[in-house]
Amino acid sequence: MPPPRSTLDPEGYYARLGVSPWARPENITSAYRRKARLVHPDVPKTGDAGAFMELKQAYDVLIHTQRRAAYDRSARQEAAREVEPGEIGPTPVPEMTTPPTRHPRLHDLPVWVWAGMAVVLTVGAIEIALHLFASQLRERREEIPAAAREVPPPAPNEPLQPSYGPAPVRLAGTPNFYVVPTASPAMLWRADDGRQTLVPWGTLPPFSAVQGVRLFKANGMVEVKVTDSANGFIDGSRLTPGDTAAAARAWCTYNSGPTPVNGEVLAQTVKGRARLAIDNRSGQPAVVKIRSADGAVIASVFLDPGGQNTVEGLPEEPARLDYATGEAWSRACHGFAAGMRAQRLPDLVVLGSNTRLAIPPDPSFRPVDLSDQAFEQE
Repeated sequence: MPPPRSTLDPEGYYARLGVSPWARPENITSAYRRKARLVHPDVPKTGDAGAFMELKQAYDVLIHTQRRAAYDRSARQEAAREVEPGEIGPTPVPEMTTPPTRHPRLHDLPVWVWAGMAVVLTVGAIEIALHLFASQLRERREEIPAAAREVPPPAPNEPLQPSYGPAPVRLAGTPNFYVVPTASPAMLWRADDGRQTLVPWGTLPPFSAVQGVRLFKANGMVEVKVTDSANGFIDGSRLTPGDTAAAARAWCTYNSGPTPVNGEVLAQTVKGRARLAIDNRSGQPAVVKIRSADGAVIASVFLDPGGQNTVEGLPEEPARLDYATGEAWSRACHGFAAGMRAQRLPDLVVLGSNTRLAIPPDPSFRPVDLSDQAFEQE
């Protein structure tokens, strides 16, 4: 059952974590960790990849100050405005108050309520007619083959890790939805005006980003932009709201792989006799990436909150030290799927037999912030 939604929580993000819209960041983090321990895909019996992805999506918005402020602001604006006809979104319903002295009677209802009821009945009749038309349309789809060719991206895209399945694509327009993962790719349809039906156009891999134009309530199809001059249709149940960045984060979460153990060396490309002792003093998991002076990854290591480890076999040469904290390390994306903050020591460090690093480092080191993309670069 999906989490309940309210005017202050239109996407159900607070409900997914079980916190109120006024919860403090530390309460949001605690609630996320508590639920993640149950639904993480690697947890036997209770693991649920879909539920875990939705939990991460909510956490990633609410733990980020600016994203949470934008979400709360849009919720207030959505509750205050009228929804335009044909627009995808909930229609606000006026609240009816109960008289203080007795129960309401039919003849007490104002004229505008009677007018609203007449509109509802009219809309219901139209919906029934559209449903009957959609049933006829489905009967004519029996000739549609079970599979079709994959839709190539209209413009070059930087692919994700191909070893984790088909790389998502981005169709034309400004994405506001992406394809959710299921047992099969999402079918993309196009309209056949001659036969007045829909025919298969191709398939879209999970997490492909699309721009939804409008929703057809009669059959649940969403019209999406495919190219600058052509539109297609996707079953609305295969889509979830989110832009390109949200689709990428969801892909990373879904393909996170097994959770690393404390001290696990995630990668090591160069050998030597130097050592680096690392002490994670933060309250979150951390990953340290040891890079050469030209930016190539020499080694990377994972540490639990409060964890310690010494990385052996490093080259005795100047190195650049990057580190990040966050939740849900993604082996596919080489970064944390939620709440990641990455930093770098500003100066090169000469690796030796007794080199040490604390996370966070002492203030005298003055680390600089890194973008997620810069840290994830291998």
